[in-house]
Amino acid sequence: MAHLKEVVDRIHLIAFTQQITKAMKMVSASKLHKIQQVLLPLKAYTSHHNTLLHAALQNRDETHPLHPLTQKKIGKGLLLVVVASNRGLCGAFNKNVLKAAYAHITKCQQESSIPVAVLPIGKKAHQFFKKSNLPIIEDYVDLLAKPNDQASGELTAYCIEAFSQNSYSEVVLVYTAFKNSGKQEVTVLPFLPFLPDIEATHKEPVLEPRQYIYEPSQALFIAQLIPELLKHKIMHMLIESNASEHAARMVTMSQATDNADDLLKALRISYNRTRQALITNALAEITSGAEALREA
Repeated sequence: MAHLKEVVDRIHLIAFTQQITKAMKMVSASKLHKIQQVLLPLKAYTSHHNTLLHAALQNRDETHPLHPLTQKKIGKGLLLVVVASNRGLCGAFNKNVLKAAYAHITKCQQESSIPVAVLPIGKKAHQFFKKSNLPIIEDYVDLLAKPNDQASGELTAYCIEAFSQNSYSEVVLVYTAFKNSGKQEVTVLPFLPFLPDIEATHKEPVLEPRQYIYEPSQALFIAQLIPELLKHKIMHMLIESNASEHAARMVTMSQATDNADDLLKALRISYNRTRQALITNALAEITSGAEALREA
């Protein structure tokens, strides 16, 4: 009888857990839908910015110096911006991005001797790199809690200032890119120095090159457009990482709900068999007792 009560308790516990996983799946699906409404227009907006900047750089006056953010620097150090999440229960989302970041750090340390610093975003990234011997910039751990525009502006300003002051010769972003609700890929993306050939999205051949008139000047136009594009890249990174987290959590909670269904089926079968065995034993005892009384 004690075994039967244990099975009933487990059934109730798993059913309660299943309700939680269903609720978490629905919440993540709702949040993912809202994020997609922001992400899709942002992709189109950023793509047009890339095309516009690429056209300006193609027709750049060679007599003007390059923008400071596009000039490569040697051996000052590498800043790795790693975006994870604040919470778990999202499958291998955090594990994959942290593994990719650690692999990139190991590769850089083997190929060159430049120092590496980490700027973790999200509590999981901070907890992971706090155990390492790498210098950590802890000012932006809770950046995901801020509005996207404010968060991207703060992080972009810090990266540009640190690069301009020669604190780092390279800034790299490591985050999870959102492809669709069932597919997310870890991306290691160079951020600074700004490389126009990487940013070029207008790859179709142009039969007749367009001639633009810039007011007040082409150099000022490029100088204003590059920081804006960098800010959009940071915002794109934060939104994509957020969308990937909710998509991963939605899939994980869906699998947990299905596993709970399988467990409940197995436990109910076990409960029915145990109960049937107890009833059969009770009936056998009653029958044996009745036969014994009849013989007496």
